[in-house]
Formats: sequence, structure tokens, C-alpha cells
Amino acid sequence: MNKNIDATKGSISESILKLAWPIIVVNLVQVIYNFADTFWVSRLYNSTEAIAAVTITFSLVFVLISLAGGLAVATGTLSSQFFGAGQYRKVEDVAYTSMILMGGFSIIISIVGIGFNRQLLSLLNTPDNVMPYAIQYFNIMMGGMLFMFSFFLLSGVLRGIGDTHTPMVIGVISGVLNVILDPLIMFGIGPFPALGIRGAAYATVISKGVVSIYLLYVLFKGKLNLKLKVKNIKMDMGIVKQLVKIGLPAGITQVVISMGGIVIMGRVNMFGDIAAAAHGIGQRLDSLLFMPAMGFNQAAAIAVGQNLGAGERERAKQSGVYAIKVTFYTLIAISAFLFVFPELFLRIFSNEQEVIALGVYYVRFLTVAFAFVGCRIVMNGIFQGAGAAFLSMVLSIVSLWGLRIPLAYLFSYTALGVRGLWLGVGVSFVISAFVMYIWFKKGTWMDKAIVKKESD
Repeated sequence: MNKNIDATKGSISESILKLAWPIIVVNLVQVIYNFADTFWVSRLYNSTEAIAAVTITFSLVFVLISLAGGLAVATGTLSSQFFGAGQYRKVEDVAYTSMILMGGFSIIISIVGIGFNRQLLSLLNTPDNVMPYAIQYFNIMMGGMLFMFSFFLLSGVLRGIGDTHTPMVIGVISGVLNVILDPLIMFGIGPFPALGIRGAAYATVISKGVVSIYLLYVLFKGKLNLKLKVKNIKMDMGIVKQLVKIGLPAGITQVVISMGGIVIMGRVNMFGDIAAAAHGIGQRLDSLLFMPAMGFNQAAAIAVGQNLGAGERERAKQSGVYAIKVTFYTLIAISAFLFVFPELFLRIFSNEQEVIALGVYYVRFLTVAFAFVGCRIVMNGIFQGAGAAFLSMVLSIVSLWGLRIPLAYLFSYTALGVRGLWLGVGVSFVISAFVMYIWFKKGTWMDKAIVKKESD
């Protein structure tokens, strides 16, 4: 493990940047193949319905993934804190216990998702002309939950111990494979059948499946910094309790956020398929702007976890401060470009003038707020890396259900319609970032570290 990045020593900025850049690269690849999905779906004969189906389905899939996302967060937090404390065998025990829990959970989610697909999609007010395509896409994604969960979980373990390079390489391979498979399976190029919107889902599942199996292989072969052994696989009940302590509120946080997205998506759908398509393209913009924020979110979580595990409280806080600042300035620069040239982005995914014209409002009403939401994302990572998942949960619930949804609905009932909804979301981003920063400055979140070691 001595080849991993130890964020408890040396320059804070250098540690954060070294941890963040591979994560940002993976996120960039993720964005690119999400763009590829949307690009090729927009070339189908029923492009408006297909884009709306992918948008609606992704909102629901994200909720189901979030049910297990808390476990991935807890796994990364414990891994980083045990690593910082020098308890390397405990890192392996965390990996074994998490894999057992994740395997069982993913199977349950797949069964429930496929069994109640129409009912779940109906909760999002899915239009009748979109429902058949949404069900096709959703069922395939549900069938591949085990692969998706495995990829995120194992990558989280490696990142927790400072190995962000391996997950980057694996993520790039997955993304490139997805981009290659999209047109082949969707349009029946070469020996592949033409599966339309189902092809986009199959490409995602296959690409995640291939890299997940490979990642398991190299982990158990000892070719990475963390070496797992089949004979040592067991459930550690002490670690289960710690995972639940962090993972339950973290999972609730992600589910609440995802449910909020569903509520907003349901309101958007009431304005018709043009609004749903514009919102879907706008969410691809979100993923672009979230890319650096999520990179520094995870880098900050790793650095904070390692430093608190090592008893370095002040260094943990300063690591968080640096991650917040660099995220804010990065997003300001990206947002300024998108605000001035929104149609350059929108025309990549749609040729329909109505969709593009409406999408311009999405870009301009939300772009100016992304620097603030990016800082909030990083602060969530800081709290979760420290083990203060309950605080993160409370602040996220207040931000979403106390600000974002009420403002989005309130503004949507004005003459602005769906444009008002987007404006309300943007306003809530700014307010909630300042609310969360108040708690960050207090520093009490550092008291929640599970692995504690007295500083020198």
C-alpha cells in the first residue's frame, strides 16, 4: 500500500490535485459516454420520445442506485480512515464485508425494479407515448445492477486507500467500450441486431460488466495495491455496524436527493415532451458541470478521512478548504463559457428548434448557480469522509425539500412555466451552499470520525 497517495503528508494542494485528477478524468469519460447515449438516441426515428424515455428512466435508476450508494460512501470512508491510521488489514475486512452486503442488495433491487417497472415509471408521470420505450430501457438497466454496484464499490475501496489511478484506468476502458458499442447495437452495424433504445442500455450494462469482472480478477490476483483472498471472505459484524452508522444516513441522503429529482421531473413532464427533452439535454450539462465538483468531492473525502484517521484535524479542515476554493473557481470559468454560448452545447443533442429554444433557458437559469452547488457537493464529501453522514443528510434534506422543490414549484406556476422551475432550482442552489458553509466553518463534523488516533 506504500505506493498509494498518503494525504496526511506533504503539500495539501498537491495531495488533493493528485487524488482529484484521475477521478475527474473518469467523470469526464462518464460524461462523454452519457453524451454518446443521448447523441445516438437523438438520431433514432422517434428521437423526442426516446430522449424523454432515457431521461425519465435515468432519474428512476439513479434513485435505485442511490439505495446502495450509501454503502459505497461508507466503504470509502472506513477505508480511508483505517488507511490513515495504518490499520491495513481492516481495509481488507471492509472490502469483504461490503462486497457481501452489496451483492445481496443489488439482486433484491433488480428483482423489485423489474417486477414493478410500470408502477415505478408511472410515479414520474411518464407520458403514454414514452412509457413503452422507458420500460424497455429500464428493464435492461435493472438487470445489470450487480455490475454497476460492483464497479462503484470496488473503485471506492481503492480510492479510500489513495489509489485513484486504477479506478481511472478501469473507468476509461468502460467508457470507451460503451461509446463503441452504442451505435453498433442501437443501429445494427455489422453482426449486431438493431435494438434501438434497448441498445443504449445494453451498451452500458455490458461495458460495466466487463470492467467489474476484470477488477475483481486483478484484486484477487494481488496485482493492485490491495490484495484480496477468497479464503478470507467473511462478514465482520463490527464493520457492518460501522458501515450502517455511516452508510444509512448517506444512503438516505442520496435517495432523498434522487427522489427530489423525480418530483421535479414529474413536474417537468406536465409541460409536455418538448420540456422533458430539453430538461434531459440540460441534465447532460449538469453532468459536465458536476464533473470537477465530484472529483474534488471524492478527493476531499479521501484526504479528510485519512487525516482524521491519523489524528490530523487541522490538516483535514485545510484539505476541505482547498477543495472548496478550487471547485468554485473552476466552475465559474466553465459556467461563463456555457452562459455565453448555450446553443453550441444544445445542438449536439437535438436538431429540433423548439427543444433548443427552451433548453437555452435551462442553461442560463442554472449555469450561474453551479459554482455554488459545486461547493455544496464538495462539502458533502468532506462531511461524509469524516463520518458525519447524519449532518450531511440533514443539510441535504433541508436544502432539497425546504428550498429547491418549493422554489421550483412556486416559480413554475408563474407565467414562466417550466422556465420558472429551472430558475427556482438555481436560486435554491445559491442559498443552500451558504447554509452548508456555516456548518463547515464550525468544524464539529470532525468529531464524528470512527477511527480515531491522537495527533502527535
